[in-house]
Amino acid sequence: MKKLDGILVKLLFYICGFLMFLMTAVVTAQVVSRYVFDNPFSWTEELGRYTFVWVSFLGMAAAIKIGSHIALDMLVRALKGLSRKILAVFNNLLVLIFAVFLTISGFNLVELGARQHSPSLGLPMDIVYIVIPISGLLLIYFVLSETIQVVIGKEDGV
Repeated sequence: MKKLDGILVKLLFYICGFLMFLMTAVVTAQVVSRYVFDNPFSWTEELGRYTFVWVSFLGMAAAIKIGSHIALDMLVRALKGLSRKILAVFNNLLVLIFAVFLTISGFNLVELGARQHSPSLGLPMDIVYIVIPISGLLLIYFVLSETIQVVIGKEDGV
């Protein structure tokens, strides 16, 4: 399980890195076309927005796995032993509930987006929205994986 977790996180890092590079290039092209050539590209703003959404959702899943999300961990650090494990499992349960709602809502949005196209690029919106259930499923996997590790005692819940 740890090996699969590592592969998934590494893959997410590479995808997010590529998307951030793409977003930077697209936004730079937008700025240059607008201020240097006085003729802005119509598609760059839309593509920049969509790559930002993808980076945000995929980055959220990676951040949950590596513990990089902002958190109030004063209570967790003060607890020891069983109470710390219980709090970690409760925390993971709350994140799991959020991830399930995110996944279900994401699939509903993908279904709705199948009938729509983006204005400038003409992309089917389900391609844009598919990142929402994907990140939800990744969240579910990472939270369940961490919870199993905490329960069997291989991690201390932080």
